[in-house]
Amino acid sequence: MIKKLLLFCSIILLTACHTDDTAQQDPSDLAPFYKGMDLSFLPENEQLGVVFKDENDRNITDNYDYLASRGVNLIRIRLWVSSSNAPYSLENLKAQVLQVKAAGMDYLLDFHYSDTWADPGSQEIPFIWLHQTDQELLTTVSDYTTQVLLELKNQGTEPAIVQIGNETNNGLLWPIGQIYNGSVENFDTYIMITNAAIHAVRSVSPESQIMIHRAGIADSSYFFDQLNIRNVDFDIAGLSYYPWWHGMNVSTAENELNSFARSVTQKIMIVETAYPFTLSWNDNLNNIIGLNNQVSTGFPATPAGQRNFMMRIHNMVKNLPNEQGLGYCYWAPDWVAHDRSNETFMNGSSWENLALFDFEHKVTEAMEVFLLN
Repeated sequence: MIKKLLLFCSIILLTACHTDDTAQQDPSDLAPFYKGMDLSFLPENEQLGVVFKDENDRNITDNYDYLASRGVNLIRIRLWVSSSNAPYSLENLKAQVLQVKAAGMDYLLDFHYSDTWADPGSQEIPFIWLHQTDQELLTTVSDYTTQVLLELKNQGTEPAIVQIGNETNNGLLWPIGQIYNGSVENFDTYIMITNAAIHAVRSVSPESQIMIHRAGIADSSYFFDQLNIRNVDFDIAGLSYYPWWHGMNVSTAENELNSFARSVTQKIMIVETAYPFTLSWNDNLNNIIGLNNQVSTGFPATPAGQRNFMMRIHNMVKNLPNEQGLGYCYWAPDWVAHDRSNETFMNGSSWENLALFDFEHKVTEAMEVFLLN
C-alpha cells in the first residue's frame, strides 16, 4: 500500500513539473519573424507635411502606429557619419527610434560608415576619417560604433539588429577596406575593420544581433564563407534582392536562396527588396524602373503584381529550412513623389512607383502581406 502511494505521488509530482515547464515556454520569447521596412526617408517626408492614407482612404495621423497595426515589426534606419547630412545623422536617428519603440516595433541600425550612400559601387571614407593609418582607422571605427550605441543605450533604445556596413560586396572604407582591387583579392583588412565594429557592439549592446550585408543572392556563399572561415562573429547574413539587378527569375532566386541557406549557419534576412505597382511616373525625375523588360514574368507592374511579389518574398524566406529565415525589409516604401520634392534632400523620387503608397499616397494592397504570420 505504501509503495502504491509513493508511486502515485511520484506520478503527480512529475506531471506537475512537466506542466510547469510547458507553461514557461512563452511564445513571445521565441525569435520573431521580421516583416520590416526601411523608413530612413520618413522623418523628412513628415517634416515637409507629406500625408499618407490608409486602405480606407483616411489620413494616417501616426505613421509608426499605423504600420505596426498592419503587421510591420521592424524598422530599418541608415546612419551616416557626417552631421551635415541631417536626415541620417545620429541626432535624427535617436529621435526616430523613440517613435519606433513607442509603436512597439524593433529597429535595425544600418551603419554605412560613410558620409553618403554606401553600396557595392561606392564605400567612401568619411571626410573626418581621411588620412588615418590602418590602425588609427580601426580605433576610430571601434570608438565611433561604441559612442553611437552608448547614446542609444542611454535613452533606452538599443537596436534589435546592428548592420556592420551597407552592401559590403567589395568591403567598406575604400581603399583601406576594399576587398577587390583589379585582380587582387584581400578580405583581411575588411574583416579587421568589421571585427573592430563587432567587438564594440558586443561590448555595449550584447543583446543586439549583428548582421553582415551583401547585395544579391547568387554567389553570396563565397563571400560569407570567407567570413566564416576567419571566425567572424555575426548572427545574420543580410541580402539585397531586386530582380532588375539581381536576377529577373524569381524561382531561380528562390533556389539560390535555399542553396545559400545550406552554406551558412547564420540566420538569413532579405534586408532590401522592392517591386513596382506601375510603370508610370508622378514627377519629372526619371524612375529606376519603367520598362517592361525590368519586370519579372508572372509579376506584372500592377498593385496585385506588387502584392504577389511580396507574398513570394515572404514565403521564400519563411519556408527556409530549420527556421533559418529571419525575415525581410522593404526598402523606402515611403519615398513618394510630392509637390515639395524640389525642396527635399532627395530632390524628387526615382522610386515613386516602387513605394508601398500610390500616387495619391494611399497604401497599396501589398501591405496586406505584412499581416501574414
